[in-house]
Amino acid sequence: MNPPPVEKHEPATILFIDYENVTQVRLADLQRPNLKIFIFVGCAQVKIPFELVREAHLLGEAVEWIGVEGSGANALDFHIVFYLGQISLQSPKSNYVILSRDRGFDPLIQHLGKRGISCRRIDSLEVLSGNNADLTYSQDFLSDIAIAKLSATIPKSRPKKRSTLYTYLKSILTKYQPSEPEIKQLLDSWFVTGKVTEAEDKISYKF
Repeated sequence: MNPPPVEKHEPATILFIDYENVTQVRLADLQRPNLKIFIFVGCAQVKIPFELVREAHLLGEAVEWIGVEGSGANALDFHIVFYLGQISLQSPKSNYVILSRDRGFDPLIQHLGKRGISCRRIDSLEVLSGNNADLTYSQDFLSDIAIAKLSATIPKSRPKKRSTLYTYLKSILTKYQPSEPEIKQLLDSWFVTGKVTEAEDKISYKF
């Protein structure tokens, strides 16, 4: 089972649809040049709504149907994980999205974030619909990247002031193109959650 090559766009979003778990799927509002869609269908799902087939047809090569052969606990989930792993090797800078209500994907998504791969789970396509849909990297992903960088830096070399930490975050996250408000929100969240504390105008790290 070899996943087809994925054309690279900057940035690209690759959507995996767990059709066993979420069957109310509308693709009509997902037409954009930087989106690739894989629809995973279980072996017992022998009837696909005509409207979904029609919408997928209109999207052309942007949509790939993956039929899961055989049945078993989490069989379809394992297929998604396999394709995600293989394709992320080809396109590590893409944004990966899993449409599923199955929270079992969440530990994997957290692990991928720590390894620099942007992935999130959604339970509705509404967040991806429309030309102004949010396809940016999540705050959790950016936080995991920054924490990994700081954890690998010897303590005495870490920024000592809030202003210099802000500049540091802006520098190491440049390739992910966060806005200045997003960086400020990330920094504020660290102070709120206690990952970073400040005393006598000096900051300390708690991770």
